[in-house]
Amino acid sequence: MKILMDESDVDVFRYLNDYLPLDGVTTNPSILAKGKGTAEKQVLQIADLLDKQTLHVQVVSVKYEQMVEEAKRISKALSRNVFIKIPVSPGGLKAVRSLKREGINTTVTGVYTTMQAVMAAKAGAAYVAPYINRIDLAHGNSEIVTKQIVQTFRTYGFSTKVLAASFKNMRQVISVMEAGVEEVTLSADLLKNLIHHKETDMSIEAFTEDFTSRFDNRNEMFLK
Repeated sequence: MKILMDESDVDVFRYLNDYLPLDGVTTNPSILAKGKGTAEKQVLQIADLLDKQTLHVQVVSVKYEQMVEEAKRISKALSRNVFIKIPVSPGGLKAVRSLKREGINTTVTGVYTTMQAVMAAKAGAAYVAPYINRIDLAHGNSEIVTKQIVQTFRTYGFSTKVLAASFKNMRQVISVMEAGVEEVTLSADLLKNLIHHKETDMSIEAFTEDFTSRFDNRNEMFLK
């Protein structure tokens, strides 16, 4: 299981990555539009900050020819391996097939159904990104869709991995983990809540209080 940050702010990533074992970053046009500086600057800053972690960058173009050319420009601009995010559409799947032949890895995004994921895998996508919360908001069942995608890929031996996206709560994250997805990408807010629990905080406070009250207000052991 890999956990990525769905955000473009390098300061936020640096802070979270200092204590969370993050596996990479995903971006999209909407995220970049909310960020600081140009889209290109944000992507380059993230790319420079990452070590062996993965990076997913989405094209803005919507037509086949433009998507292919934009994907090539993104790949060339970054001095590292990058997964180009392509929306699931007729032109998008055509672009995925072309980029696959040229050795450029893709992540098919905006997936709402099992068959969209299957077609993306057959086209040669390295990843598919189902939108978990948005599936539920569209009166679908993200748990069923995710399980179907994972099981179908296993049944037919697809090498395509599932990178689940668009989460609003921890229940949804646990659900896709139970389904067996390989990776998830989470907002900074959800990442901060991965290890937070008020009862844990209360336990830590109790440990400290018990120790300091017994040992002359010391809050460390083996001090010289």
